[in-house]
Parts: sequence; C-alpha cells; structure tokens
Amino acid sequence: MGLPLFSASEDPGPSFVRFAEVSGLLPAAPQVRDAPHATTVVALRYAEGVVMVGDRQATAGYIASRDVRKIEAADHNTGIAISGSAARGMEFIRLAQLSFEHYQKMTDADLTLEGKANYLSPIIQRNNLTSPLVVVPLLAGWDTTRHEGRIFEYDGAGGCYERHDFAAIGSGTPFAESALRLGFRTDLTREDALDLAALAIYEAGDNDPSTGGPDFVRGIFPMMVVLDEAGFTELPTEEVRGRYEAINRRRTEGQGVAGGSLR
Repeated sequence: MGLPLFSASEDPGPSFVRFAEVSGLLPAAPQVRDAPHATTVVALRYAEGVVMVGDRQATAGYIASRDVRKIEAADHNTGIAISGSAARGMEFIRLAQLSFEHYQKMTDADLTLEGKANYLSPIIQRNNLTSPLVVVPLLAGWDTTRHEGRIFEYDGAGGCYERHDFAAIGSGTPFAESALRLGFRTDLTREDALDLAALAIYEAGDNDPSTGGPDFVRGIFPMMVVLDEAGFTELPTEEVRGRYEAINRRRTEGQGVAGGSLR
C-alpha cells in the first residue's frame, strides 16, 4: 500500500500526529469513566545519566492490574513513562514512539531530546482537554549533544518543564518526592541513584493505597531503567529483587520505622 497524497495546504509534513488527524486514524474522545489508572513513577539524575523507576499497579477503586509496564523506550536514548489512565497511557506511549520514528524517516534527522519533549506537549493537550481519560507523562533521556541525562515533566494541559534534579508523577508523588528530596545529591553515582529511586517507590507503595510496592509473593517488582551513553537499559528482575529485598530487610529490622535516617 502506498503512502497517501496530500495537497500543498494539507501536507502534514514530519508530524505523525497531524498525519494521523488528517487521515482519520486518531480515535474520537471516549466517554469512559472509572477506567484503571496507572500510578507512580520517578526519574532521577545522576552524574552520568538518568534512572527511572515505576511501580506496576493499576487501580480503579480496586487493584485492576499488578504488572503494568509504565516505562518504555521512546527510542534508543529516550524513556517515556505515564501516570493517569492506563489504557490511554499505553496508547500515548505508542503514539510518541511512532511520532519520533516518523519524524526521523521524513526528515532523515533525529529530534533533539528537547525537541522530543516539546513535541509531546500538544499531544498531551489534545488528549487531556478533550477526554476524561487524562494522561500525565514523564520524559527522560540521554542528550547526545550535551552528553548528559535530562528530565522533562508536564502539567495536565501539556506545559513542559525541565527538572535538573528529579521528578515524580502519579498518586504516590508526595511520598516518593519526600524521599528524593532527602536523599538527592548532585554527585550521586549510578548505584546511589538506583538505590534512592527504588526507596522512593517503596515509600510511595508503603503509604499510597494506589501505588504498588514490591510483590515478593508473585515476584512482581517495580521497573528500573537506566538512561546513559549506552542508551535505554532495563534492569533484570533479579537485580531489582535484590534491591527491594535489602530495603525490606532494613525495614523489618526496624519494625517498619525508618529510624530517623534515609534507608
């Protein structure tokens, strides 16, 4: 099947969203309410990149799913995470992936990381202002021009803001952000950043009923991702399990009390 032809005034250019709109590929705004919602994700900068950690639970007044993947690779150097409507969030991730790939193929050039962040703003605005299924994403990645990790967060209307330390989205944000504020340093190593981000999600799961913590019974653990010069890397389950077992041992020894220190 060949590509559709457009007049000069209707040509969508490198914008996949505009192409989908004029081709009738984007669905109409649904009227569904009380759909499952994805919850908490954090992103944290460290000396050589960014880590992202997200819980796996989706809720709808009950636990709708225990193993939702809320972080995916938008491309080789970029990760995108979602909170809000789980189903619409998965669609949003696919749309972002297609948009970045479409732009590259149409222009024979990659969007900069900042360009990707800004590209998502009108997509968020279009969805959240016309649909009850609100999605608030988080974008992080390795900037190949600056050679550093960067984080971009959004408000519900699509406003894009760069964070130079850390960001959290979802219902567990107050608890996760408290841990991040206490533990963040500008000289964090990769291991330090992973430990702190894991603790932030543990705190969110321990205090927010909508956020899922580590599930040792089912072997389901938060997703942990590193974005550095090597690109998007998801940590294997056994490594993630080990980090949460260490946190759990410390909390068990203290009978659930943090003990006045960040642990």
